[in-house]
Amino acid sequence: MPPTTAHLGIYIARPAQDVFDFVMDLGRTPEWRPRMSGAEWITAGPPGVGSKFKVSAKALFYTFTFKLEVTDWDPPHYFAYVGRQGPVSIKSFMEWLPDGDGSRFFIGGEPEANNWIVKLLRPAFEYTLLKQNVADFERLKILMESGRDKPAHA
Repeated sequence: MPPTTAHLGIYIARPAQDVFDFVMDLGRTPEWRPRMSGAEWITAGPPGVGSKFKVSAKALFYTFTFKLEVTDWDPPHYFAYVGRQGPVSIKSFMEWLPDGDGSRFFIGGEPEANNWIVKLLRPAFEYTLLKQNVADFERLKILMESGRDKPAHA
């Protein structure tokens, strides 16, 4: 069950399974989240609770790498994870809900600042993250609804 946190969602005219499969293909993350310079599973085998993955995100002139752990795994409906990188801890989730012929995709989370500087900058960080997530959702919607999510050999 999703935590009651700030979240953002979008309708995509594709089944939840299709959207889930594309989003969980972590190597393709930069296609719809360009500030993410990379993402990959680091635990061998199929993903599930306890699996670990990492994402690298560009911010200003620095690339941050977060190592994250799956805390909830219910494909193609729900995925949650936690992690900590330096002064920031994160609890986030993604949720896919069927809606007619398409689905609704949600992302939410609870960033936590672990020092006073990050706490002071939190409002600016949250505003920037919200703007980036809205743009990411629009890119994902365009990719999925245009069929550009399909591999070239399919």
